[in-house]
Amino acid sequence: MRPLHPDAAVVKRAVPGEPYSLDDGLGTRRIESDGRTYTEVLELAAALASQPVVEQAIRGRASRYADLDVRTFSPVRRIDRSGGALHVISEMPSGVRLSHLLAHLESTGEVAPESAMLELASLVINAVASLHAWPGGLAHGAISPGHVLITNDGRVMLTDCVFGAGLEVLQRNRESLWKEFGLAMPPSANLARFDQQADVTQMGAVILSIILQRPMRAHEYPRGVSDLVVTATESSHVPGSPGAASALRMWLQEALQIHPRLAFRSAVEAQRSFADINNRPGARRAGAMALQVLLQTTCGEPQATQKPVVLNTPMQAPAPQPTPATPQPPATEPKPNSPFDSILRSVFPKH
Repeated sequence: MRPLHPDAAVVKRAVPGEPYSLDDGLGTRRIESDGRTYTEVLELAAALASQPVVEQAIRGRASRYADLDVRTFSPVRRIDRSGGALHVISEMPSGVRLSHLLAHLESTGEVAPESAMLELASLVINAVASLHAWPGGLAHGAISPGHVLITNDGRVMLTDCVFGAGLEVLQRNRESLWKEFGLAMPPSANLARFDQQADVTQMGAVILSIILQRPMRAHEYPRGVSDLVVTATESSHVPGSPGAASALRMWLQEALQIHPRLAFRSAVEAQRSFADINNRPGARRAGAMALQVLLQTTCGEPQATQKPVVLNTPMQAPAPQPTPATPQPPATEPKPNSPFDSILRSVFPKH
């Protein structure tokens, strides 16, 4: 059984042109640059690239999503076929992949503040909900920690958004999809459908990993997930009222479709419910600040220096400097020292 997550003890920087893998079953990746922007080139695994129905489904999904103005997933620029190889080229901003952040926490034994992890969970849920809010029943289909990017401007972005349709035509059961691709799926009497309900289940597994502060093991899903939810919420000191841990446990159970009759049908519904858990006065601000510090320490960035850092993807070219005539902001509203300061701004925009 192949591992679902990287074994690296530290988060590795991606080097342009050097291949790497997310161990997600999709293939081998590399970063390319034109001098100003960066793209990720995914060479699809031969088992997927050799099936015309998979390629057709991926191209159809990419075409359907090409014109969507959704800032929470990385758009696909093009899909190239070269002999037996199929390449999917996507825009790739600088940031930290959630899978690498979780691997870092596990390997170092560092314990992140619960407020930071709840804020991160909120950002992930909001990202999926922004896609589900569009008309037409849009779905991602391949949500996993490896496909969640925490960008350097404080957003959470979903990557690899065109592969759900291709994986659906493989007609695999949920156990195979978990073992081969690390994707959680809701229970079904028939073959898996990669719709919004599947997105919610996948999102639930991602949030469970965030609460656990480690990657989920291959043997922990699907059979062991119910006990794992109880373990995670019993050991989690969720800030807030005495019933906050119970509310989080119920949310995870509904997201993971543990009880099908009590389950979220879309991320929009899950978003509304989670807002009640992480909506104490000052909770979002405290969580955003704690998350910012966590990302800085994960990147190995001294907080006193606060230089922009990049994990997993190269840094984008710096923006042009403003002209001297541009007025400086007042001292009471200092300019951010780090791109991660945008996390606070995204949570609490200036009115």
